[in-house]
Amino acid sequence: MYRAPTGGAVGGGTALAATGSDVGWWIALGIALLITGLLVLHANRRRRNANQ
Repeated sequence: MYRAPTGGAVGGGTALAATGSDVGWWIALGIALLITGLLVLHANRRRRNANQ
């Protein structure tokens, strides 16, 4: 019987890989979302400062 690996940071990454998803894609997606969030925050700050 197959048992998925669990536990710890390494186990979490292995569990993602066991579901058929490549961990590299998750890391790239996280970085892209982080950059997008920073750009949105920067644009909102500039807009708020321009209105004052």
